[in-house]
Amino acid sequence: MLHGCLILLFISGSLADLNIVSALAKLIRPLEGLPTNNKDFIQIASENGYKAEKHEVTTDDGYILTVHRIPPGSKCNKKTPLLVVHGLLLSSDCFVVSGPDAPGFVLAHECYDVWFGNVRGNYYSRRHETLDPDRDLEFWKFSVDEMGQFDIPAMIDYVLDTTNAETLNYIGYSQGGGSFFIMNSEKPEYADKINLFIGLAPATRHYYSKSVFDRFLMGAIYSLQAPLEASGIWEIASRGSLSQGTLEAVCREPLFTDTICNLVVSAMDSAHLGSITSETMRRMFEQIPAGTSTQNMARYGQAINELKFLKFNYGYEENLKVYGVAEPPEYDLEKTTMPVVIFHGKSDQIVDTRDLDWVVSQLPNVLEYVTMADPLWNHFDMAFSQYWKEQLFTTMEKYLNKYDNITLIEDR
Repeated sequence: MLHGCLILLFISGSLADLNIVSALAKLIRPLEGLPTNNKDFIQIASENGYKAEKHEVTTDDGYILTVHRIPPGSKCNKKTPLLVVHGLLLSSDCFVVSGPDAPGFVLAHECYDVWFGNVRGNYYSRRHETLDPDRDLEFWKFSVDEMGQFDIPAMIDYVLDTTNAETLNYIGYSQGGGSFFIMNSEKPEYADKINLFIGLAPATRHYYSKSVFDRFLMGAIYSLQAPLEASGIWEIASRGSLSQGTLEAVCREPLFTDTICNLVVSAMDSAHLGSITSETMRRMFEQIPAGTSTQNMARYGQAINELKFLKFNYGYEENLKVYGVAEPPEYDLEKTTMPVVIFHGKSDQIVDTRDLDWVVSQLPNVLEYVTMADPLWNHFDMAFSQYWKEQLFTTMEKYLNKYDNITLIEDR
């Protein structure tokens, strides 16, 4: 019953409106007058005693991305730069909203030079050199495919250029891991710039995903992509939309934080009561969903029906134009040649164990495939759990230290 109610919230926003395209518009178009108390990455870091920086990165196809950085303190020894990239409908904020033990602050406290990416289309990266996201559909004609082909390489190059380092380490959460695999398949030369890849439930195919909510929502958007875009619905679940604004308003009330808001997370993923604190839950829904394109959501809708990790399927005729073949080509996971460590939770309903087992079987250099000891560990725990440091970071740190072979270009 709860799943159905949440789907109606996201899909319709009104039980009386039976026109699904009009109803989806209510979901994803920003609404006036909804409460908001959002703090940005810089403010959240400052509240926790860290001085953060904001950088701008321009991709080869003109998207202007925001990258945040927490530089190492003056008493820290220099380490290999670390690039951390968020998941679907998230932003760099997801790594800092859970307080002093948030992943971003744990890494910064341990003296890593931490860079936090924001891919095209979220509220930090909603700009382009020539396209207007409010006027030009072309701005929104992207999916995780373009993130991997353009966004991730641009961020890697920027971090290396700025720090004068020769290589970096990369942590990818969910979509941030899937886009990394895409980059390696399309631009295998970037493997030489990465010492180590750490995947936190990296998302590729979703054939076995158990999330009823995700399967319904993404499947619906995939089926309706053309009429949605024709109706001017190019952006999904942006800040200020009905879904984000309603969840923020509800979860701000203490009475609902530990009940309704926990149930929302459980409906999307699986129940793990107490893992995400009430304060983190409140802050989560101030920041998420962070927005993406209709095409990207449709792309995930395609992924739930495929046993391979494929490029976006434009349809027979358009595939011939774009790819030169009738069917979308498969990404080559074997081109992810650097050392890899993968973390996964047994109760992850979004990235199912069987899908991730398949990914790991394709990768040529897996150092360790870590199943979290807590049997209730789910997809959201990978970024938001209060137990992140003790449950996950201890193993992660071992590999980050092993592959901390900092080499500065100026020192060669």
